[in-house]
Amino acid sequence: MYDHFQELNKAIIQGLDTDLIPMGFDRLSTHVGLRPSTYYLLGGFTGSGKTALLDDAFVLNPYDWVISSDNIKKLKLKVFYFSMERRRTFKLAKWLARKVFLDHGAPLLSVNKILGYTSRQYKLTKDEHDLLLQYESYINEMLDSCITLIENPMNPMGVKKVVDEYANTHGRTERIDKHNSIYIPNDPNELVLVIYDHIGLQKKETRKYPNGDTVRLSSKKEIIDQSSEDARKFRDVYGYSIVKVSQFNRDIANPTRIKNGDVEPQLEDFKESGNTQEDADVVLTLFDPMRYKVDDPIGYDLSQLQDEYGIKKYRSLKVLKNSFGPDDLRIGLAFQPLIGHFKEMPKLSEITPEIYKSILTDSYFLK
Repeated sequence: MYDHFQELNKAIIQGLDTDLIPMGFDRLSTHVGLRPSTYYLLGGFTGSGKTALLDDAFVLNPYDWVISSDNIKKLKLKVFYFSMERRRTFKLAKWLARKVFLDHGAPLLSVNKILGYTSRQYKLTKDEHDLLLQYESYINEMLDSCITLIENPMNPMGVKKVVDEYANTHGRTERIDKHNSIYIPNDPNELVLVIYDHIGLQKKETRKYPNGDTVRLSSKKEIIDQSSEDARKFRDVYGYSIVKVSQFNRDIANPTRIKNGDVEPQLEDFKESGNTQEDADVVLTLFDPMRYKVDDPIGYDLSQLQDEYGIKKYRSLKVLKNSFGPDDLRIGLAFQPLIGHFKEMPKLSEITPEIYKSILTDSYFLK
């Protein structure tokens, strides 16, 4: 007879000795964390910086920790990054600009400058190019050992084939009883992330189901709903974690909402389908209050978070849904938009004029 309690107790014992890979955001990690078997949904309006936050919290900060000496238990990270909006070269240039800035503090290089999308006088200097060349092994090792970066829009079945193939070659399924099976990974120390950026760009498909039915998925809602159903399998069967990026609909810009000051994102503001919000364990939203000319929901002084050129150095992060703890939490984030880098701000009661100034001068991001 199968011992069901021992299955639970085994998980409890494993949890006592399990460390989580840090996200690089202390308060976010405390309340949410980068966990196995978790479905995350990250939403924001165009230009809010949601992809930059995705890369910081779920890819680059975790990767840098995994390869550091702090990773005593040799935890592993495997990321399948379906970049449906940006080309590989753009992504890598952005990641490189971020890494160079955090390592050296200067130069603050833009993607446009790195890729040469500038006039002649603003091209990379020889010294800047030589500096970038020092990161060849960093980028190569990242992509060879950890991150599978797949560009261009893909349909849900295309994503499913990639993930299923990895699961089938890196684990096995054992039958518990006539109703249940359990997936056992070859390496229990490996956290697998499946990232969709973003879900609205997934392509149409014709899906053949096990019962013999064939269905054409044409509408955005049908495609997103099928993708979410697949994601639940990745989470519930394989123990993988899912991170999906979604755009907001246009209702936030409704004049009535703006007039009433009610423009902070809600679950209903996600585009196309409600299934992703229902299926997700954690729903995060990124909000730019300066865009709508409203006060910050947390209370930070926005006049001190925009520089003389109009560059906005702040976003408000909200945990709208959290299956693992409290929701309706807000965290202020300092934002360096040129390289796409975020850093948690002190609580409002701890903020000082010196901190505001350091955010505008970028020194805050180097502490």
